[in-house]
Amino acid sequence: MKSPSSRTIRSAKTGQFVLTSGRGEKISAVEGMKLSPRMAKVLNHSARHGLSGDERRSLIKEEIGKKK
Repeated sequence: MKSPSSRTIRSAKTGQFVLTSGRGEKISAVEGMKLSPRMAKVLNHSARHGLSGDERRSLIKEEIGKKK
């Protein structure tokens, strides 16, 4: 039997499934993918500053465009 914490989360407004960052990390781990330290820094920065999805995507695009 599933534990109560493993219940699937749905949006109250739309009824669609909600993919949180924690669940995304678990899915990526199954696929063998791991977040690089460089991208983890960008995502942590955006979470600390409460950036919107569009702002977060633009930061990621800027970081990808930079040379290592």
